[in-house]
Amino acid sequence: MSDIDGPAGGCWLVELAGVDGRRYAYRVYADRSALPGDLFWSALHHHDEGPLPRAFDLFDTALIRLIG
Repeated sequence: MSDIDGPAGGCWLVELAGVDGRRYAYRVYADRSALPGDLFWSALHHHDEGPLPRAFDLFDTALIRLIG
């Protein structure tokens, strides 16, 4: 899997549920065969580096879709 900022075969939309009740969406660039857990952790680590309120680290709260 590649870094969240660079293309590598596919583009995934990963939505994380925030503790503030909002949803935060991230693009994750990875192969089409990437595991959902890897996509989730990539987006969660990117979210944690920013200034936004915490997101739940529960895989079941995320929505993951292939968009490109």
